[in-house]
Amino acid sequence: MNVTGVLLAAGAGSRFGGGKLLAPLAGRPILQHVLDAVAAVGPAETVVVLSPATSSAFERAIEWRRARRVLNGRPEEGLSSSLRVGIAAVAEL
Repeated sequence: MNVTGVLLAAGAGSRFGGGKLLAPLAGRPILQHVLDAVAAVGPAETVVVLSPATSSAFERAIEWRRARRVLNGRPEEGLSSSLRVGIAAVAEL
């Protein structure tokens, strides 16, 4: 059985004050720590759901390895919209 990891990174992080996944922790963005931990577990594929508003900042800051990035064009609709985008991307693999 192949396992695919889906990371939801399209949220605004408003309770954090914005930019939560790009915030540095031990000198690296939090999302990088998450991707590194997922890679250590070794899923066959990893899909990361991003917001169009922040995707360019992530592209500059993150070492993606083989993670596939997809955009949630409607992140304001909440977490479930990102989950739908992530599941659709997994179905396309």
